[in-house]
Amino acid sequence: MRQLLVAALALAACSNPSSKGGQESAGSGSAGSGSAAADPWSKPTPPKEPDTPERRQARAERALERVNKIMPEVAKLRALSAERTVPTRYQLPGEFRDFVRREIARELPPERSHNLSAALAHLGFLAKPLDIATVEEQAMTTQAGAYYDPAAKAFFLVMVPDNDLMLDTISAHELTHALQDQHFDLTKFLPSDGKLDEDAATARRFVAEGDATFVMLLYAVRSMLDNDIPKLAMATLRKQIEDFSKLDVDALKAQVKTQSAAFGMMDADIKKSIDAMDDIPPAVLIPLLDSYMKGAMVALTAYEHGGWPAVDKLYAVPPESTEQVMHPDTKLYPRREPPTKVVLGKPHGTELWGSVLGELQWKIYFDLWKVPDAEQAAAGWGGDRASVTRDGERMVGRIATSWDSKDDAKQFATAYVASLAARFPGADTSHPEAGVARPDGSKVFVRSAGKRVFIVDGGRAAAELDALVRTTTFR
Repeated sequence: MRQLLVAALALAACSNPSSKGGQESAGSGSAGSGSAAADPWSKPTPPKEPDTPERRQARAERALERVNKIMPEVAKLRALSAERTVPTRYQLPGEFRDFVRREIARELPPERSHNLSAALAHLGFLAKPLDIATVEEQAMTTQAGAYYDPAAKAFFLVMVPDNDLMLDTISAHELTHALQDQHFDLTKFLPSDGKLDEDAATARRFVAEGDATFVMLLYAVRSMLDNDIPKLAMATLRKQIEDFSKLDVDALKAQVKTQSAAFGMMDADIKKSIDAMDDIPPAVLIPLLDSYMKGAMVALTAYEHGGWPAVDKLYAVPPESTEQVMHPDTKLYPRREPPTKVVLGKPHGTELWGSVLGELQWKIYFDLWKVPDAEQAAAGWGGDRASVTRDGERMVGRIATSWDSKDDAKQFATAYVASLAARFPGADTSHPEAGVARPDGSKVFVRSAGKRVFIVDGGRAAAELDALVRTTTFR
């Protein structure tokens, strides 16, 4: 679903006071008011009469009628001309759910979904086997505020809160995507043909969603002011984006669940997905949620280094890794730190899946297995490549990684061996190069070599680790 640009419920929620520290809202803080009354997201006033499908339809139609007024304002804020009118439509939540299901079935047909699920479970990026297509659908439907579809060149409003400013702010987010598409061709920028590795694709999503989130927040602030946004408001907004970008996944999930109450009557299946967010594996959910506020830090950092032309340049020369977008102040600016390209030798058997994991997925992995200092263990990432193959009934994972320094590599290797103790309780992890036993009778072999760490997960002999080291190239 890389091409679907969703205005998540989390976007509205991200301006709510956090459960971790009670920050002010982006609206009230940036406008300088500080009052709850100025915050359009603080406990929306319930409708005087019970909500009905007819009332939601009427609210949606009024919101879409305002798009023609909102678009010029968004275009001015984003410094991009509106090249054409954007078709709009109110889509019932059930229709959205069915659309997501069809798109995921197209991108992840059953065999591919099964192979991907098996591969990620084998490597420990999923705590238990599950169907990736199903959880992708669940993850997307939890973010069912609205979306822009680059294929249809249209904006669809799905959920209809009883708050005009919230509706218009969601519209601003999606209209920013429309401007991106008109100027930078989102179909090419976010391809769904598998030509981009997963880490690079996630980094690009940070750009597109972060850019739209940044503009959305600027629009929310600008809507409360009579003049242009003052420098003080921009400084306050930066602090709030920084604070929200640091929230952990539990805080973000809590916000989505709380904010969903503002959207009135809700499709039963979408509500079920939101209520069951804890069942969505972090490897799927975190990249989706992080792309908004952490992505906004990317857009804001680019803006501070060169205004909107610098943000535009992110589409012409996209970030290449999640490392760059997770650390825009050091890895993206003032100079980019390019990832090392890692090429594995030809595998034995049939490859089920192969891609780049990247810093974000390694952090998620270490968090999943409760490894201390997960963020530090993933930092210092320089490049990697992972592959899972099936040879008869046996699955084998091969991973080669590169790190910024020998100390970074050592920290990663130590953390990875600690994760094996959590994945395989009771296994002897004292000699990882000789192998750590898996329940299926195979072993995990780990070797550090300077700034590189090699892993064979599911091997039978240390010779397989030797072969991985010998046949891997780093560029």
